[in-house]
Amino acid sequence: MVIKLNCLVVLSVCALVVLGLPAEARETYRQLMSRMVAAGLNVERPDLESQLFQLANQYRKSKGLRGLVLNQPLHDASLAHAMDMMQHNFMGHVASTGHDFDSRMRALRDGAMNLPSLGENAARLSHADLGDANAAQKIFQQWLNSPPHRHALASRDYVSVATGVVAQGERIYADQIFVGPEVVTDVGRARPEQADGSLY
Repeated sequence: MVIKLNCLVVLSVCALVVLGLPAEARETYRQLMSRMVAAGLNVERPDLESQLFQLANQYRKSKGLRGLVLNQPLHDASLAHAMDMMQHNFMGHVASTGHDFDSRMRALRDGAMNLPSLGENAARLSHADLGDANAAQKIFQQWLNSPPHRHALASRDYVSVATGVVAQGERIYADQIFVGPEVVTDVGRARPEQADGSLY
């Protein structure tokens, strides 16, 4: 699945209150992410994460695009979502707590009004030989076969990517979060005083 979030949002969504959901669904995504990653579960596949990162940049290069850089700060978010999908046996962009992609990303930035362009690709590979050297290629091919996923991979809007991959039994779950340039704004900042002491 693929989702894209555009950068300018008028209202800040700082505190998440998900009405109509059970109490456990009110957990912020930051709390969920920390809990999932801390649990570990020995399921992370850094080898596949690295391969998917390389495949993404090879594909972009073949299209004449600049490569993406690793977005280490969002690695835990991509890994946590892959873990969440695996543990709760679902595919999508809404976490098991009920938080959609927008709320998940906002939960990682206190008081954020403006976010950079963001996108997410997720995939599942079932009945896979987890030692299969082609596992990353099979996941990547799923994205290439889908126009929205392919668009995310080749978008000029993005400059970095975080990739999380987990595997257990015969299932592999992968999540990539694409990030555009940071939004620069003076919203929320005090304006400097003029030389005469007045404010402008």
